[in-house]
Amino acid sequence: MTARNRFLLSILAVLAVFVVGTTGYLVIEGDQGITFRDAAYMTVITLSTVGYSEPWELSQTGQLWTIAVITFGIVTVSYALGSLVSVVISGELGSLREQNKMEKKIEQSRNHVVLCGFGRMGSLAADELLSRGTEIVVIESDPKYIRLLQDSGVLFVEGDATEEDNLMRAGLMRASAVVIALPSDANNVFITLTVRAFRPDLTVVARAEQPSTEPKLKRAGATRVVCPQATGAMHVANILTRPTVVDFVELASKGVDLEIDEYVIEKSSPLVGKSLRQSNIRSHTNATAVAIKRVDGATIVNPDPDAELASGDTLILVGSGGASSRLDQIEEHV
Repeated sequence: MTARNRFLLSILAVLAVFVVGTTGYLVIEGDQGITFRDAAYMTVITLSTVGYSEPWELSQTGQLWTIAVITFGIVTVSYALGSLVSVVISGELGSLREQNKMEKKIEQSRNHVVLCGFGRMGSLAADELLSRGTEIVVIESDPKYIRLLQDSGVLFVEGDATEEDNLMRAGLMRASAVVIALPSDANNVFITLTVRAFRPDLTVVARAEQPSTEPKLKRAGATRVVCPQATGAMHVANILTRPTVVDFVELASKGVDLEIDEYVIEKSSPLVGKSLRQSNIRSHTNATAVAIKRVDGATIVNPDPDAELASGDTLILVGSGGASSRLDQIEEHV
């Protein structure tokens, strides 16, 4: 149980004893005309064992009730004080404050990525997203990974990603995408179904531990499915049969200024209605448009220079890093 839960449970337990004790006095001693204030006062002095005089003469039943309140009250208050001392001594009070700050930051997050699972795949995905300036909120329950998240400063929610409350705490309704990277295929399918129930419009990238799970995740609503085994097998085959192509693709990760990027043409863009030749994309961005993905999903590979660009088209660019950013700045030249 977390420090917050222990602390809240202690407070709730004390309040419960107070409410039950006060109600008991009102019911038992009601014929003596006592008020709520009298009953509450009697409960407080009984719980605190201060020993002030009673505001009215207790009946025999009232005396027995007072014994019960003292018995349960001492146990409850002792537990509450013990929990508070434990939280303070162990330093968890500071952690609780940090957790409150983190929850406020998560509440302010917009268009972020919710990452379910911070294991091998999840942590690598987090590093890549953060390196590209994408805000993320991780949901993780394993104490080992929780310590890593605390040290890294990444926003996270401690809990089970299969629970709706934790998805909501991570800002599911304000997120731009969800990455589901738990090691259990069953949990990944379940989370995909849950996310789709709340956000049918959301991009969902899910991990499949077994290739046979991929169609299940797609039927559950995953936008894309990543199977590390299948991806690894394909990479091995490419290394053996197309090594030069693999080397070319890996250049970007070895410090060479080469990047494969994408750029969505907005409705207000001056590129709308112009051809690739007229857009002068290459001269302004030092990148080449190797494909155009239309709004209807059709992809034109190695497009003709006279291919006309339309609103909503996605350009696949290959060139020096930051091509899409430079493309935002060419409006005045087009």
